[in-house]
Amino acid sequence: MLQRFYAYLQVDRLFLLGIFCFSYFLVISNRVRAGMVSWYTFTPEAPIVTFFSALLIFLLVRYCLNRFQHNDDGQLSWLKMLQIIFVSLLVYLAANNSISVLISVMFNTVERNFSPNLLLSKNLGDIVDVVLFAGIYLARYHWQAASRYQQQVADYNQQLAQLTIQQLKAQLNPHFIFNALNTLDELISVDQKQASRYLHDFAALYRLSMHNATQQLVPLAQEIEFAEYYFKLMQTRVGPGYQLIIDPALRSSQSLLPPFSLQLLLENVFLHNQGSLAAPLLVDISLQQQRVVVSNPLQPSAKKTRSGNGIGLTNLAKQFLFLTGRNLDINHANQRFSVSLPLLEEQPRV
Repeated sequence: MLQRFYAYLQVDRLFLLGIFCFSYFLVISNRVRAGMVSWYTFTPEAPIVTFFSALLIFLLVRYCLNRFQHNDDGQLSWLKMLQIIFVSLLVYLAANNSISVLISVMFNTVERNFSPNLLLSKNLGDIVDVVLFAGIYLARYHWQAASRYQQQVADYNQQLAQLTIQQLKAQLNPHFIFNALNTLDELISVDQKQASRYLHDFAALYRLSMHNATQQLVPLAQEIEFAEYYFKLMQTRVGPGYQLIIDPALRSSQSLLPPFSLQLLLENVFLHNQGSLAAPLLVDISLQQQRVVVSNPLQPSAKKTRSGNGIGLTNLAKQFLFLTGRNLDINHANQRFSVSLPLLEEQPRV
């Protein structure tokens, strides 16, 4: 029974306990202001009556809300709130005065209880009670509606961020596959045995990529392993003119990265630079102040390279902005190109 009452009013025990305490101290304050300072000041009969009056007002306001509030967002205009308070006030005054008349008739005290002064004083007190307790209830109602709306906005933003990240991943993965298949196409025309080995390595790498693609973040050590496989795969075509140096501290780090981050940066190295035995291109992956830094000397290719579609680095930057709130640090100075990726220590709450 009580649970149904709480559910109808959309309140809990703590709120009603607060209303009872408020009623109790309100009555004590009124008695003290009237000069009634004695043991009677703290007796509970008047606070109990005030508390049950508050419950009746809450019921009236709840009924009006159910009748007048038709939208689902729970928002009330000032005009609607005044309308609810006014209707609740009329019903409350009518009910209270009707009950008072019945009791007075039963005990034959109509003339004494309905003198002009007493009637005015009683109705003014009832008006104050309705405005006070209806205002408290509507304030709570508005707070609950605002909390629900904020939660809906937070849920929407989380879903939007998750969807956007998945869309970015969906763009990164085909980008990787497209370039890998182009490499395989070139190898087939040069050396079929080497192409077969390349296809075997590519299949193993792609299985790992499929696992990573389902993750929002992967361990840094796993991302390093994936980058090494990718680099070795590319060396099958371009030869030993490209060398990879990895900071040993990266392998023991517990930090996290979005999947395919390092692979994308290495892909850009191969796309825009040229290495040879005479002038090897040394790609360095290091750990610097909780950031992974991928750097290489600028050795532009003498021949025209196949240009990328431009979405890779841009989308990677968007991913890091969503997940960390920080941007990539791209540095192009002193004949070196470097990209610094911020690391995460735990899964973000996006």
